[in-house]
Amino acid sequence: MISTRFRAALAAVPLALAFTQAAHAVSSTDDPAGRVLNPGAFGGAFDGVAKLLFSNSSGNFVCSGSLLSGGQYVLTAAHCADDFTSMTVDFKLGGVVRTAAAAYVHSGWNGTLDTGADIAIIKLDSKVTGIQGFNLSTTNDVGKNVLLAGYGLVGQGLNGATGFDRDPPGTVPRIWRPHFGYNTIDATGKQLDDLLFGPGAGDNTYGENYVYDFDDGTYEHNGLQRLKDDFGAPWADSSAGLGADEALIAGGDSGGGDFVWTGSEWLLTGVHSWGWGVCGEIYADCDTSPGTNSSFGDFSGSTAVFSHTDWIKSVTAVPEPDTYALMLLGLGVVGSVARRRKAAAR
Repeated sequence: MISTRFRAALAAVPLALAFTQAAHAVSSTDDPAGRVLNPGAFGGAFDGVAKLLFSNSSGNFVCSGSLLSGGQYVLTAAHCADDFTSMTVDFKLGGVVRTAAAAYVHSGWNGTLDTGADIAIIKLDSKVTGIQGFNLSTTNDVGKNVLLAGYGLVGQGLNGATGFDRDPPGTVPRIWRPHFGYNTIDATGKQLDDLLFGPGAGDNTYGENYVYDFDDGTYEHNGLQRLKDDFGAPWADSSAGLGADEALIAGGDSGGGDFVWTGSEWLLTGVHSWGWGVCGEIYADCDTSPGTNSSFGDFSGSTAVFSHTDWIKSVTAVPEPDTYALMLLGLGVVGSVARRRKAAAR
């Protein structure tokens, strides 16, 4: 059981675990097999969704990311980029592969997930051509529907994420498939923390976090609405979900993107950061599979891109790595990070 003082980073899932799992990145309401982001899907708009495979002293891990417009940089989570010795970045089911030449980790990142600093930029060893990179949303997109994308664990909402969607060992080439789904940004991380831990507890020092829940159409599993009704939460009413389109990010999706449709293009608005099964601790009937496992009733959070557009532009505008290019060594990414200064054990 996850304490209410603890959030799980949907980060780097150890690949040793992946080798033992034969099943299915995004936990969805319906069959994940219908949510694969194959090359060319959406007219190629999401061919820039990246898989990050990296190594450090603790082992081998996977995260997700988003190719930025221009083709030289990938936006991801800080907890995916603060400690690695080598990293490969690939697109289009492994058809395009690059290596990380430098990592630019936000200067405010200290391993705490809810201060708005869980964001980083990977510079690739060479530009990616022939793939459309993403432009950034410059607005606060709370209340909007978003498309979630990543290479993490997949499953269905009743039981949560169960495994990666990739070919069996020995298959050549061994394809690893990204998935997508939809959700609605309901609140900010500061609003949620202020409600749960008291006024002023929320910390958006470096930027906002977006928060959304995993709905199945029932009131019991609509955690953010129940908190609003019972405790007077300041966010707008939370819908009962998007039906079969509803999804939630899962382990390995960290660093992947939330995308908002403008009517003409998909803009990158959020960077996947954390998941939290807190609703099941507040209400016994809120979580269909207790714990933080991307089941119905769970919450997830993403770093809001609009808070960091100036920083992103300052990094991607320089021709060579500058002061931000230090590969900052922070907490080892081992699947979870203390969500607040008061660390708590499972």
